Amino acid sequence: MRNYRIFKNKFANMLELFTEKTKGLIQLPQNSSLINYSVLNEFYSAKPYRSFSIKYVVQGEELYAVNGNKYLLRNGDYLLANSLSEGYAEVDSKSDVKGICIDVAPDILSEVLATCMLPSETETDLSLGTFFHTPQFLEQKYRANQTQLGQVMLALERKLAENPSLSEALSKEFYYCVAEKIVADHVPVIRQLQTIKAVKSETRKTLLRRIMKGKQFLDDFFTKPITIEQVAKDVALSEYHFLRLFKSVYNISPYQYIILKRLNYAKSLLEREKISITALALLTGFSDVHGFSKAFKKYFGYTPSDVKKNLFKT
Repeated sequence: MRNYRIFKNKFANMLELFTEKTKGLIQLPQNSSLINYSVLNEFYSAKPYRSFSIKYVVQGEELYAVNGNKYLLRNGDYLLANSLSEGYAEVDSKSDVKGICIDVAPDILSEVLATCMLPSETETDLSLGTFFHTPQFLEQKYRANQTQLGQVMLALERKLAENPSLSEALSKEFYYCVAEKIVADHVPVIRQLQTIKAVKSETRKTLLRRIMKGKQFLDDFFTKPITIEQVAKDVALSEYHFLRLFKSVYNISPYQYIILKRLNYAKSLLEREKISITALALLTGFSDVHGFSKAFKKYFGYTPSDVKKNLFKT
């Protein structure tokens, strides 16, 4: 069984062998910035959130519990949680499970957030940047190909594939870059939390998670004949409650969101491939060519036929 972890921070560059005897003895520092790369078959930690933590899965599956919620992470998924989070991390697999954990020290993340909030100030008030280290922070699972932070994780995954020992030094600048991407991804999330009217912070977070899950459902199946009732049921909300919250959070109704996803997808296909308008309408989830062409022209200002003529004229 191959069980080892590589972790690195500004003070150390170490390769630690994880066996059944030694893996429970390794202690990582609290509230520091470090990278922890793992290739494991079995692992369990009752306190996996040492700082502000990014848990990213390269290969296989990792199970995390955070404040009563469970998240199964697969290839290309990552979880964000802060040091206030309670829960556990577990790996139990017959084959290697590869993962990357990045801890970002609170002062780095607070400095970046405070600077972004008041970019014109010469001195940073760190008290303005504490959101990520409070109970109000939204612990959540994300897909790397859909976020700015995810692009950093994908690039780091490629680097580790080339050099698993990660021998080159990672400067503080790297952690500032990671913090910048976290903040950029979360500016809309902070605003979305504020749009949900609920007395308790945990209620707001629960509702936003459900709405985000519903949006992901739409992103995954927008070309299929899905209904808003189906999506609402999947996220355990009434149809009306889902409609109202979705529009409040994203400033667009779920139905309009589906139509725009279909139209943009249709345009991208039309620009890449020679395809009939009828086939394109059916492929992108529209029930008839007339309705598709009408919606396309209303949104883009020109018809699908206009696009075909301009792109493929001989």
